[in-house]
Amino acid sequence: MIESKNTMSLLMVMVTFTWALSGIATKYLSFYISENEIVVYRYFFAVVSTFPLLWWMKIPININKKNLLLSLLLAIFLIGNTRFYFMGMQHGAAGLGAALVTVLIPIFVYIFMVFSKKSQPTLRDWFALLFGIIGVSFMMNFEQLSLSEWMRGGNLYFVLAAFFYALITIFGAFMRGMHVMAFNFYICIFALAIDWFVSFDGAFLSEVNMDKVFWINIFILSVLSTTIAATLYYIGLKVLGSKKCSEFSLLTPFFAIALGALFFGETLTIKNALGTIMAVSALVVLSNVKFKELTNFR
Repeated sequence: MIESKNTMSLLMVMVTFTWALSGIATKYLSFYISENEIVVYRYFFAVVSTFPLLWWMKIPININKKNLLLSLLLAIFLIGNTRFYFMGMQHGAAGLGAALVTVLIPIFVYIFMVFSKKSQPTLRDWFALLFGIIGVSFMMNFEQLSLSEWMRGGNLYFVLAAFFYALITIFGAFMRGMHVMAFNFYICIFALAIDWFVSFDGAFLSEVNMDKVFWINIFILSVLSTTIAATLYYIGLKVLGSKKCSEFSLLTPFFAIALGALFFGETLTIKNALGTIMAVSALVVLSNVKFKELTNFR
């Protein structure tokens, strides 16, 4: 187990970089497979790579009926998140799209908490929320698009992806009595099984003859991001605490935008950059809101 806070801090920077990199990997995979295949491939390799870690870390995988049913519900949300995120990457920019989802998730979570009366927002919180929403609208160039253009573009899919992930975060709080990594393991199994039987329309592993770009990006998305980065994140929670880890996660939008420019030559307008800074600044304020540490599927 990692005990040094300096080492863990460096690893947390790498974790947030990996989450941003997973957006780039998703964009590359959209050139090879469809939204009806991505869930099966991602979570098949995630399950295969997670099981040895659970065994090595001696994490029990026993699960009670309540958690089993909850993991089934969250698997449905996870499928929605994964498919819409993939479809957003098919139509939109990888860097800005990944950044957009990252900042939208905690905003949606906060809104859910307010409506469920689990949080009593202060005037500062309301101002931060409004500031963040304006920032998100700048990121999406909202005022320049007609409704039909906004519906056809990647932005709608990114919003829906963030919405489903926020549902995972909220409902994941009801999990009790088991390690979160074991809980995630069951969610991935259910997501894999449901999507395989409901919508998978390819021949499994027919892509075995794909080029190395395909397999490198499958590895990044399934193993590096979903398994390894998530494991390091949970270790970070123990070593650094949830508040410090949440601060590191604010780096993800900036990494995503930089990687989008590096790999796809994506450009960022001054308004997009301003919107990103505004949204992340709002999250700095809203991150002080206390809610239960939850699952992470980046």
